[in-house]
Amino acid sequence: MNRFADDLTRRAVVAHIRALADFLEARPDLPLSPHTRVEVVYFPRGSDQEQDKEIDRIAALLGTEGHREGQHYACERSFGRAAYRAVAIPAHVRARHRALFSYADSIRPD
Repeated sequence: MNRFADDLTRRAVVAHIRALADFLEARPDLPLSPHTRVEVVYFPRGSDQEQDKEIDRIAALLGTEGHREGQHYACERSFGRAAYRAVAIPAHVRARHRALFSYADSIRPD
């Protein structure tokens, strides 16, 4: 599996974002929360070091810097309430998440 969307997929995502914006603009009766935020998020693959290097590369393209968000390493370019984000999640954090959710089917809320 390729780690980047091909040109056709990329064009489709951009077109869909524009379609959503046009749809919302044409329907002012549709409610939006005052906390609404739209994000395009990219999660790099590879080792922890490779992911961090990719975040630094993307941050340079965005004209920003990578920063720590807890145990994640991320960068972002914000356009008001819309943003492009790239987030690296270390292997040990992903493993802990998988372990936590491995019990999900065993738990039944009252």
